[in-house]
Amino acid sequence: MHKPKRKPYVLPKQTIRNWNEALSAPQDIEIEIIETGKLYISNRLFLNMRHPNAKGIKKEKLTVPVYCYLIRHSFRGDYLVDAGLDRSFQDNTHGNIRGPLRKLFWPLCSYQENGQDIGARMRDKKVDLKGVFFTHLHIDHASGMQHLPKDISLVVGKDEPVQSLWPLYYQDNFAGVEALYEIDFESTNDLSPLGKCADIFGDGSFWAIPTPGHRKGHVSFLVNGKQGAYLITGDACDIKLNFDHGVGPGFGSFNSAQAQKSLERLRDFAHEHRQIKVYFGHEIP
Repeated sequence: MHKPKRKPYVLPKQTIRNWNEALSAPQDIEIEIIETGKLYISNRLFLNMRHPNAKGIKKEKLTVPVYCYLIRHSFRGDYLVDAGLDRSFQDNTHGNIRGPLRKLFWPLCSYQENGQDIGARMRDKKVDLKGVFFTHLHIDHASGMQHLPKDISLVVGKDEPVQSLWPLYYQDNFAGVEALYEIDFESTNDLSPLGKCADIFGDGSFWAIPTPGHRKGHVSFLVNGKQGAYLITGDACDIKLNFDHGVGPGFGSFNSAQAQKSLERLRDFAHEHRQIKVYFGHEIP
């Protein structure tokens, strides 16, 4: 299985020092939601049922969408946040996941309609894709990379691992890709309550927010456009129920305590800036 080299993502000069400054100057950037399939999944995989606030939440199966987002900047061009499911999930609930442990580590049903994969969607929209910013590299966020160009910028949080237990459980999502570029937030400004955040284009339009816990290098994103500001939580908050009850991600998280702190910072931010629309990992309110 191919593993790309890791290189630092070079950020522009970071000049904005608080969210009021950023949000008072929206930019010419747009966001479009793209659904690449559905998952049938137990809510216990989304919610940390051991958290005190989860008391009383009934365990149940949910059918949820698998999203990625098309980000269109007026002069920086078109980017994706995440890549969704690849088209192998049209034929098999496990897609092209390989290895004898695939049913154990992918204990859910996956579905995708014909033409719903991200490659087909990008062709339909005639998108000249410049890069992909990943919230994290779980299969439902990264496998669509198999249908995208290999010479674009592919950006992850620092130390975010490719999900693999070769040869027991794996995909080869990055075959042909030379490098993954990592965001190092240490060189960025501290923007309370979210901590050090990266102004990706240097104009306050598109922000990367470190939200570790669900995965080691998990990143959430903020789009600050003239049509509105949108917080993309990724799986730092899978569904609105997490947000409403203040319960962090559940089973399979890298560090549940860290994931809980990341969720709490996102909630504090959204409560301070109520004009922001929140797009959860697998739910659009």
